[in-house]
Amino acid sequence: MAICDTLLEHHCWDYAIKLLLGSEPKFSKVYPLFLVEQRELYTFLEENLWTRHIRPSKSPIVAPVFFIKKKNSFL
Repeated sequence: MAICDTLLEHHCWDYAIKLLLGSEPKFSKVYPLFLVEQRELYTFLEENLWTRHIRPSKSPIVAPVFFIKKKNSFL
């Protein structure tokens, strides 16, 4: 049996990024989304929050979202 044939034991982790006192995160403008992409993003977030696949973030920082069209031109 090779090493890559087995999975490690599952652990529940809760990660947090602790900021230094007095420091503030740098904010920059994120690229704007088209209306269709914005609707798709809201739909994705609503569905996944409702099913608890994701949860609301406490971070003041946002992450960029990229959309790639499928062969049938859906996002």
